[in-house]
Amino acid sequence: MPPGLRPTGRRLHPAPDIRSRLTIRANLRGNVDKPASGSTVDRGRIMLQGWCVWGDQPALAVEAHVNGLLVGQAVTGTDDRRDVGRALGDPNLAKAGWCMIADISWIVDQDAVDLVVTAWGEPGVPPVRLGSIALRLRDTVGSADRSSPQDEFVGALDLPVAGGPIGPDVVKVAGWLLNPTAPTASVDIVVDGHHAGRARLGMERPEITDLFPVPHAPISGFEHLVDLAQLPSLASPATIQVVARTVEGKEQVVLERTASVAPAHSPQPGSGRDELLQDRLWALLAQVDRRTTTDLNLVVFTHQLGLGGAQLWLSELLVRSGAGTSFPCTVISLADGPLRGLLEENGVTVHVTSVPPVDDATYYESRLVELSMLVAAGGHNAALVNTVISWIGADVTTSLGLPTVWAIHESLSPSAYWALVDPAGQGDPAVRWSFDRALKASSALVFEAEATRRLYAPVAGPGRTVVIPYGIDTGAIERYRKRVSRTAARSLDRLPSDRKVLLVMGTTEPRKAQTRLLEAFALVAPDHPDWMLVFVGATGSPYAQELKRYIKCVGLEEQTLVVPVVADTYAWYRAADVLVSASDMESLPRSVLEAMCFGVPVLATSVFGLGELITDGENGFLFEPSDLVAATDALRRVLAMSPDDRTAAGKAGRLHILEHYDASGYAADVVALLRGLLDDPTVVPSSILSDGGRRSAAHASSGIEARAHASLGIEAK
Repeated sequence: MPPGLRPTGRRLHPAPDIRSRLTIRANLRGNVDKPASGSTVDRGRIMLQGWCVWGDQPALAVEAHVNGLLVGQAVTGTDDRRDVGRALGDPNLAKAGWCMIADISWIVDQDAVDLVVTAWGEPGVPPVRLGSIALRLRDTVGSADRSSPQDEFVGALDLPVAGGPIGPDVVKVAGWLLNPTAPTASVDIVVDGHHAGRARLGMERPEITDLFPVPHAPISGFEHLVDLAQLPSLASPATIQVVARTVEGKEQVVLERTASVAPAHSPQPGSGRDELLQDRLWALLAQVDRRTTTDLNLVVFTHQLGLGGAQLWLSELLVRSGAGTSFPCTVISLADGPLRGLLEENGVTVHVTSVPPVDDATYYESRLVELSMLVAAGGHNAALVNTVISWIGADVTTSLGLPTVWAIHESLSPSAYWALVDPAGQGDPAVRWSFDRALKASSALVFEAEATRRLYAPVAGPGRTVVIPYGIDTGAIERYRKRVSRTAARSLDRLPSDRKVLLVMGTTEPRKAQTRLLEAFALVAPDHPDWMLVFVGATGSPYAQELKRYIKCVGLEEQTLVVPVVADTYAWYRAADVLVSASDMESLPRSVLEAMCFGVPVLATSVFGLGELITDGENGFLFEPSDLVAATDALRRVLAMSPDDRTAAGKAGRLHILEHYDASGYAADVVALLRGLLDDPTVVPSSILSDGGRRSAAHASSGIEARAHASLGIEAK
């Protein structure tokens, strides 16, 4: 019996005198809606729902008792009851709903009980009986006709706030949702009858454990960004519905909210912003020795210098292209990190600054002038901007008239990205205008995947969005594979020799869906005791903490391992049998490319660039994101597969990476794009590169394809 629901032996409080009872009873209104009196329930944990009002306010809390013993309790507000608010004419009373789990599994000598629900109206006042429910009990443990998990949910919407407004561009839908007897399979968001996408599940909500002490309660949070531009025009007010699906496939609308829609508006520059800023800027630049040359002199803006995928993309590009040695290069980063040392060792000048404000146009413009002076003093004549987060760099370089290539890794539309930057909507419109202007003014927008490119194509001119597939250092991986055996790698990682390994590589964060993958693994692990799930990349975040706690709650300590972020990831790839990527948002994750290059078969969600990289059943395996049933079925499919079939998929994936995703290819493409725009700023970027974003010359000169076939013992055709 879970902690907090064990019978305490505490008897019901004695009733107050009759006068006090009449006064208290007159203040109480409410009902126990579920279960209905006279119904038959399992002899275990049951869910109770109802509502309770004390005077003109929601009551404080409710308790459930059997035979005078406490079996469950809940505070009001744990169940959204807009129907109560409407019926009683007070929207505040929508918070009068309650729900709880009552544990009656300890009752073994009775076939029927009276469950008494009492309500606490206010501090210092004794509880009052709200209702008595007669229940018949049935045994289910070991029974052949054991009932399936209940298809009932409890939860609450945190966002959008009741009454709105929402939009006009993006609305965030967030809250928590729980089926007390089993994890939720999936959640869809519907706006005025239009499907608006599938929500991210498995987010940390540790406080829900106090209400429902079940293993999956602390990871019952959900969220979804709805890009309203992708939906038909909405009436105001608009109705937002949360539709949940059980693991048995039953769907129901579990939460609903009506909110007004804010009128559409377009960001505008500050009063005289263009003229004032340009006058100040050019007056200062007139005092700077702007050394100019026809040779490439590159300035790079990036968001940080850590060990993430986008940062490694940049460092590999700069090192392979000879930045700092073959041509001058300055990197301006909004945060420091370990890659600074690598870049400086290769002759790159690094300048670390800070993230610009979005709520103060004056301060933002001052930063813009300072950075413009730095770029001008360096004599830079071309620019590379890395990630959307570094957009002030594009504002600087396009204002200076430099040909600017902007590499966008994030799989979010511009409106959705800005909703994350300015979640409260308090940003200065002039700063948002600068962001939009920089997108339109950049010479080329570069993407890793076609699906991501399509998000930005509407804000760019024809031919200015191009796909340049990501690349990795395939040569370094080949050398590691020859030097370190799988057995040696397992010894380095201290992995059991008798276990097969499902590897999850990446920092623990909600978009990577590690908690949801763990829920799926918990369902299949008993049938596959020779497999273990290894998470590499744990941080000290609340999300990572709940991941570890869930492992203990479901008893998977012997079949799971959580490892902190490591600088050397190659040993883990070498030791793995399958790599799993359950992310709901990825353009083209480095971990997948590296695992495939190691010959490790990959099981991944079919999001953005992953669906373009992997052909299901040939060079890897795919499943639908944000769907517990899909993840569970995919795990069963791969774990039940013969070793030969998995090996074949791994070999096909490795060949595909060696042929198409070496870092020298994308580095050559980006540099060719920069040089082409430097020679002729009016040229259409897509005309510089061949279709698909990869120049055939880069392959021919590098000999990658020939090396790939040779390394696999395949005769080149």
